[in-house]
Amino acid sequence: MDSVIHFFKNNIGCDIFLALGLLALYITYIGAPRASKKAGHYVSGIPGVGGILIVLGFLTSSVKWLAILGLFEPALLFLIFRGIPDIIKCSIETRKWTPPEEFEGGHSVAVSKYKNRYEECRVPIPESDTDFMGQSVVRYIIIKTDDGYQLLRQAMNGSITTGEDFKTVDECKKAASPKTKWRNLSYEHQASE
Repeated sequence: MDSVIHFFKNNIGCDIFLALGLLALYITYIGAPRASKKAGHYVSGIPGVGGILIVLGFLTSSVKWLAILGLFEPALLFLIFRGIPDIIKCSIETRKWTPPEEFEGGHSVAVSKYKNRYEECRVPIPESDTDFMGQSVVRYIIIKTDDGYQLLRQAMNGSITTGEDFKTVDECKKAASPKTKWRNLSYEHQASE
């Protein structure tokens, strides 16, 4: 028992982080559920913060290996074993996405590599004919139409904005952002043309 008291006396930074971490854990897993029950609606705690503060507390002490205890907080376990792998999987799937052969009334010819932001575009707001919102363009798609080629813009929310008509694929590529990296699509119908 004396060694525990001695540890807490000599590690003031650790004590502060541990106290705040324990308070955050109490608020999240005891206080918030009680408040939710009493109020009759959901009251959120601060998940993950308690565990992070405990990790930081033990990392400032002389026994750093005890920082592992903070990682056993349920929100951090969920983040480590479910959240981060899902984010990585979604990112990989988003970057590898290829439009179908028939897309938006034309044959897909080329698609740009995914990027967080090429340019801004205006996307119509659902259930409104006149209102628009700004969205980042994350991908360009070139489709072959009866009259030539069309450059489509895919917004961050997944919506496709109709683009301009061009006579060649190179004109479409020049109209897109200069930093665009393209991936040509090869479908059977294009090989026969």
